Amino acid sequence: MRNKFKHKNVLIIGLKKSGISCVNLLTKLGAFCYVFDDNKLLLKQIAFESEVNVVSRIDEDIIKIMDYVVISPAVSIFSEYVKLAKLFGVPVISELELGTYFAKGKLVGITGTNGKTTTSTLVYEILKTAHKPSVLCGNIGEPITENILPFKTTYVVEMSSFQLESANKIKPNIAVITNLTPNHLDRHLNFKNYREAKYNIFKNMSHLSHLILNYDDKNLRELKNIKIRPNIIWTSTKCEVDGYFVKDKIIYKKKNKKTIMLFDLSNIKLVGKHNEQNILFAVAVCDILKVKMEIVKQAVDNFEPLCHRLQFVKNVNGVDYVNDSKSTTPDSTITAISSLEKKPLILILGGSDKDVSFDKLSKKISKTRNIRLVVVQGETTKKIVKSLKKFGVKNFEICANFYDAIKLATARAVEGDTILLSPACASFDAFSCFEERGEKFIEYVKDLNCEKKEISK
Repeated sequence: MRNKFKHKNVLIIGLKKSGISCVNLLTKLGAFCYVFDDNKLLLKQIAFESEVNVVSRIDEDIIKIMDYVVISPAVSIFSEYVKLAKLFGVPVISELELGTYFAKGKLVGITGTNGKTTTSTLVYEILKTAHKPSVLCGNIGEPITENILPFKTTYVVEMSSFQLESANKIKPNIAVITNLTPNHLDRHLNFKNYREAKYNIFKNMSHLSHLILNYDDKNLRELKNIKIRPNIIWTSTKCEVDGYFVKDKIIYKKKNKKTIMLFDLSNIKLVGKHNEQNILFAVAVCDILKVKMEIVKQAVDNFEPLCHRLQFVKNVNGVDYVNDSKSTTPDSTITAISSLEKKPLILILGGSDKDVSFDKLSKKISKTRNIRLVVVQGETTKKIVKSLKKFGVKNFEICANFYDAIKLATARAVEGDTILLSPACASFDAFSCFEERGEKFIEYVKDLNCEKKEISK
């Protein structure tokens, strides 16, 4: 792309990892960078690679001299800063979109409510196995602006709704939407806004590009009736579709009424139907990228479950401890429960509120006979308990905090049980991120010995 930022005034709002990466890229492009963050202490601590102008407050005088405003994922499009920029006609660009302007090669964008990290990582691992140059970045770890290479490569980019809501000109060659259920409504205000943020991934795609969608998701199936430019490829674990589907643990590809068998899933290490769906997404992407199926199968068979996603931690006194801290939505917890439906479960729920309903989860719990006990903790305790009672769930106990919940679950467990941490909530009431929550769970479990910690009934 032509460098339209040289000698231009650019205000970067939000200076965590993504914001700093933007500053470093823009200064290399010859832009005059102005930086702002609500966290004044953070502003003082950052050592920039080149000279920048630190802005203490954003007002009309600052906005009027700007040619562009670049926002990090933490900055909402509903923020006063963004509203002010739009009022004065200053283009607002997300860090994600900025990076895609200068990424040479193919862009694979992967989004969705759940499964996007596993899918993104699996695509990357398949490409590595095939010795195809590729980069894994975005919401999964390093910002795309930190990974701009001088040569062509395949960018596998996990894209969150926070990144996509202000990415109005993004044009992936291949896009995946894994599923779509209400999430982050505390940020997006309603499901419509959340959905539209996700749909930004394909709004500028061409008729030569490919959009891979989960046919099993009723919200995504609605796109069948909407005219969009990219070629739609469907995936399913429940029925035959024009695209890729699983039947009896075998992956098939159907195109132009012709169905061919690709490979079986008998040797995979991933657990659950949701992971079969994630594999289908990755297979579809890599088939489009012309990776041989024997290489795809090899990488899929060797792929290990990611941390904090139905991660087996340890067996103590005949009780399995499973860390599913990444389940930050009710739907992802429902998936976890379904994946372990043959095991007696003690389920640990609760965390910080994302303004979503727990009724669907409570209904699932009320109909799932293998759940022996639900342990509820965290900021969402009252909301979860109210929902559980609504659906007649009586086998729950309340704990004051995360660690008490693990202690109580341990005390109540008997040989053959599985204690499942699958909170259905974000972690910010007690931890900095779901990874920290998961690590603390692992630390606690690994310190357990063969003597159960007694808790009075």
